Amino acid sequence: MGKSNIGYLLLLPRFEYSAPRTLEEACALLSQNKGNAKVLAGGTDLLVSMKKRNESPSHLISIRAIPELDYIRYDHENGLKIGARATLQSIASSPVVKNTFEVLATACRKVGTPQVRNMGTLVGNICQAGPSQDTIPALLVLGARLKLVSSPGERVVPIDEFFEGPFQSVAKDDELLTEIQVPPPPTQSAGSWQWVPKGTEVDETLVGVAVLIVAHSSGEICDDIKIGLTSVAPTPMRARRAEEVLRGNKIEEKLVEQAAQVAAEETIPRSRADYRRRMTSVLVKRAVNEAWQNVK
Repeated sequence: MGKSNIGYLLLLPRFEYSAPRTLEEACALLSQNKGNAKVLAGGTDLLVSMKKRNESPSHLISIRAIPELDYIRYDHENGLKIGARATLQSIASSPVVKNTFEVLATACRKVGTPQVRNMGTLVGNICQAGPSQDTIPALLVLGARLKLVSSPGERVVPIDEFFEGPFQSVAKDDELLTEIQVPPPPTQSAGSWQWVPKGTEVDETLVGVAVLIVAHSSGEICDDIKIGLTSVAPTPMRARRAEEVLRGNKIEEKLVEQAAQVAAEETIPRSRADYRRRMTSVLVKRAVNEAWQNVK
């Protein structure tokens, strides 16, 4: 059996387990065990990490018994709101997400296996804060915001300010990410999500690209564009210089190729740098073209 499978066979380290039934109780437990506790939602990332001894919390606080955290809601004024217990599969199959935020639905459909998607949560994918989390580029281009709650109060953080480094975020030890907030998409906009997997048994992403493009009313000019990248830098990132190449201009093949090359130059791959940069260029070009065709 390959080394990559060994972590799945190891026993979990010892830990205390709590299953609070209210958000207030969960926050109190986090505060009492500050720095020694982890929140358990789907557990698809956390439990494997614990088996491999990458993480060893002394206390797991499950939120599975808190019904108020399991929701997907949308209205035209406030946009989309996703609770901490919403699974990747429920988001991928949600009619409102598929019809209004297709780039996010596509990203959620590509995470792991059906078993992982039925257990894992979008909030858990975010909290992992890994450099190659599949769903983050879609949330970056959609302008998502994250609601963090603790016993003293709550705060909302833009997702592009959430990640500090590989597997590190601005979330404090006593804070619980309870909700993802996504504003209504701009009119005359469309997105695209493209990826290349490593080809391992879990299909970890080698390069992932999300694009959201907004067309001028004339249908010829790119009014706005956002390009999100994953697995090509220490944290998920926006290719802001590449965006500037296209913003306010007519979408033409030569300009798209230039933007794709600029995006590749913005990356800071941790390994297989040349290949990741080449694939970044390929996928950005593909995503921009697909999004532009969809918006037209």
